[in-house]
Amino acid sequence: MKFGKFVSTCGVVLLGAVSLAAQGQPGNLAALEFQTPKNGAVKEYEAGRKQKVDWHKQQKDSQSLMVWETISGDQTGTYIVGRLGQHWADLDKPSVPDAADLETYRKLIAANVQTLVTRYYQYMPKVSNPASGAGPAKFSEIITYHVRPDRETEFRSSLARITEAIQKTKAPLNYYWYELVNGGPGDTFVLSIPHANWADFEDNPNVKPFREMLKDAFNAVEADVIIKQLDASVQSSESEIIQFRDDLSYIPAK
Repeated sequence: MKFGKFVSTCGVVLLGAVSLAAQGQPGNLAALEFQTPKNGAVKEYEAGRKQKVDWHKQQKDSQSLMVWETISGDQTGTYIVGRLGQHWADLDKPSVPDAADLETYRKLIAANVQTLVTRYYQYMPKVSNPASGAGPAKFSEIITYHVRPDRETEFRSSLARITEAIQKTKAPLNYYWYELVNGGPGDTFVLSIPHANWADFEDNPNVKPFREMLKDAFNAVEADVIIKQLDASVQSSESEIIQFRDDLSYIPAK
């Protein structure tokens, strides 16, 4: 497993959705739906989503409803729809009634959806390094790690050490870590890396290679231990690119 890309691609503004989430003291819950339109129905699906944005405006919804489109990987063509920065308790008192929201979805969108999967993710602030005051990046690289069931402790420890190294070296990196807590395989972690444009996918020459950064923060032996521990804890991984769809998202006026 190669982790150098983790550092080389992190040095730009991230997803930024946490700062756009619930006002006050946002929680760490991301409630997301993965909606795949029926074959040939993308135009109708997007038209329905735009109508639903208008509906949220009419309801004066106080929470953002964000939409991303998956543009690479096995889930290409799937839209990710949801709210971030929530507490579990917020689901008991949604900003618009669940019944009315579901009825509107069924009326405007459901007929053009082939599959829908709901997943809940927990944001991991202690091992993340978000950009302050940033809106959603145009693109985000999403890397999903499936951790070996008996190595979760080592994986979490590695993330903590990497975060410590980034802080010590003052590396110009921003990124979010999430853990899947419901709706899919256990021991699943997600890294979200931002890209302002396609050029940002190039390796950043101003960021040192992964091992060199760890070596600068600690020493060569410790750097190798962290890399080996991280590599051994991951069973598999996959990556995809998602694009923020501002035209399909609802963000309440300030």
